[in-house]
Amino acid sequence: MQASARPQRQQGMTELLDQWLGYRDRMPFAQAPITAPPGWQLERWQEQNLRTLHTVSVLDERRHLTDPDDILEKEIERLHRKLDVVLELLGSLLQRQQTLLPLTPVRLSREGIAWPWSESDQPSPQQGALLLVQVGLHAGAPQPFVWPVQVIGVQHDPAAGAEIYGRFWPMPEAQAAALERLIFTRHRRSVAVTRLPDSGREDAHKLKK
Repeated sequence: MQASARPQRQQGMTELLDQWLGYRDRMPFAQAPITAPPGWQLERWQEQNLRTLHTVSVLDERRHLTDPDDILEKEIERLHRKLDVVLELLGSLLQRQQTLLPLTPVRLSREGIAWPWSESDQPSPQQGALLLVQVGLHAGAPQPFVWPVQVIGVQHDPAAGAEIYGRFWPMPEAQAAALERLIFTRHRRSVAVTRLPDSGREDAHKLKK
C-alpha cells in the first residue's frame, strides 16, 4: 500500500508525546530528507554534537548574585557581563560565516523534536520517513545539533497548531546523556520563567541568548 503524502496521526500518539520531557522555543531549524538509513555519518555527527552540547552547557551557565553587597560576587557578575558582550560578538560573527537556519518554533525533547506543518508545505514528510534535522541550540555555539529523526506522525494542537513529530534515531549513550541534561535544564528554566513577572521574563530571555 502506498503511503499517503499527508502524515497520519498515530493511535495513542498524544499519550506518547505527553511522556516526553521537553521545552518549546524559537530556534534556528532545518530539516531535509535522507534517502537511506544513516551509516558512517553517525560517528561524525556524534563528535560534532558532543562538542556543541558541551559548549552550550558552558554558555548556559550563569552565576547569580547571592549577596548583593559582597564585593567578590559583584566582581564576578561584572566579568560575566563582559563575557556576555564577547559572546554576543562571537555569535554575530558565526552567523555571518554560516548558512543561516530559519528561526522556527520547535519543541525539543530527549526522544525527538516537533516543528510546524501546514497543508501548503511542500513536500510534506510521510510517516516513517527519515529526515536529517539541524537545530541551533545557542547563538554562541559554532555548529548546530545535527541528527536523524523518523517521522511518527502529525499532532493537531489547539495552541501550537499542526506539528510534525519526529523520533530521534538511536543515539550513543554519551550524546543522549548530554542532550538529556540540556533538555532538563532548559525545561526547568522555562517552567521557572512562566512564574516570573513580565520584567523577570524579559531578563531571563536575555540571559538565555
